Order: sequence, then structure tokens, then C-alpha cells
Amino acid sequence: MDFLIVLPVAFLASLLSAMSGAGSAMLTTPVWLALGFPLPVAIASNQLNGAAWTLLAARNYLKGRRVDWALIRAMILCGLAGAYAGTVIVRGVDPRLLQRVIGAIILSLVVVVALNPSLGRDESEPALSRSVTALLAFPLGVYESFFGSGNGLFTSLLLAKGRGQTLVVSLGCYYQIAFFWNCFAVAVYSMAGLADARLMIPSTVGSVAGAYIGSRIGRHKGHDWVRGLFVILGGILGLKLVLGL
Repeated sequence: MDFLIVLPVAFLASLLSAMSGAGSAMLTTPVWLALGFPLPVAIASNQLNGAAWTLLAARNYLKGRRVDWALIRAMILCGLAGAYAGTVIVRGVDPRLLQRVIGAIILSLVVVVALNPSLGRDESEPALSRSVTALLAFPLGVYESFFGSGNGLFTSLLLAKGRGQTLVVSLGCYYQIAFFWNCFAVAVYSMAGLADARLMIPSTVGSVAGAYIGSRIGRHKGHDWVRGLFVILGGILGLKLVLGL
């Protein structure tokens, strides 16, 4: 019976996440907990799902587009250091203690995007250096490893505002980076004995299918579609975290 619930939930969550960057964990984590899986096991499964579909989504968004690969590599490395710190945090601290603050930050990002409809529509001059942008990947890596929902919003806005990239390319770059962060977190959680095939296998199958379709739709629809979902789903996620729902 779990299989019949897990697969479609994972499909829908990654479908929406791949189009907006809001993060699939905001939908999957409450469901996995309701099914009786412990929080660390649910998080480990979410990380595996992300590792399975983010590279596919990145390919769909970035194919044929100009990408700053030097920056991507630097953000991956800084984020990996943060991801390790995050896996330590999730085993020692209840991540829900941080969710209200994170929710407030996400809502502020949503307001910025909503009030600036042209943000990320076209390329612009960078406002931050590669080095500063890469260092900011450390806290993003921390967050990615233990919760992750909304990190696509954080990273996409950082790249669009800080490096002058389009919102669509920024989202693709996030998925490229997140693939490595997720793989690292999966390895750490697996070594800690938190893998559960009953959850991981069906959720990964559903996630890959949903993300493939979602990223194809997002690339085809372009900036306005991605921005609209960014605002709507980001607002829902922010409110959910702030209210502790």
C-alpha cells in the first residue's frame, strides 16, 4: 500500500519542484512521516530522489545555453563543505526549530521576485564576484543536506541577482550543483544506516519521471512560467514553514 502512495506523491512533488525550484520535500516529507517513516529516513530518501533527478533537470534547462562552469565547480565544492555540516546538524538538532526563520526568508525572496517582474528575464552585469558567490554556497549546502525545500529559490535568486543570469539558467545551474550536494548527503546518511528501500525505490522512480516532465515544461514555457510558479509555490512553502504546518 505504501508503494501506491509514495510513487504518485514523489511524481507530483518533483514535477512541481523541477518547474519552480520550490523543493519537493515540502510535499514529500509530511507524507513520509505520516506513513510512519522516521524523519532522518525521510530526509535520506529525499536526498536520494534529488540525486536521481536533479542532473536530468539540469540537462533539460541548460542544453544549448551559456553556463559559467568555473563558478559552478566552486559552488559545488563550497556547498559540499556545507552539506557535511548539515548532515551533522540534522542528527543533533531538530530541524523544525529553524523552519520559521527559513520560512520568513523564503517569503522575503518571493516578495522580491513578485515586485521585480523583469528579474532574471535577461542577462545583466554581475553584482557579485565569483569568489563571493561561491562562498555563499556554504550555507546553501548546509540547508540542502537536511531540508532543501526552497533552496532552488535561494540559489536561483543568488545567481540571477548576483551573477546576472536569467532565471531559467539559474534554476538549471542550481540543479547541476544540487546533484553533487545530494549525492554527498546520500552517502553520509547511508553510512549512518538511514536507508530504507521501501521508501527510496518507489519515491526515486516517481521523482525521476516527474522531474523529467517538469523540467521540459519549465524550459519550454520560459521565464514568466518559472517566475509565476516561483512566486506561488515559494509563497506556499514560506507560509507553511512560518506557521509550522
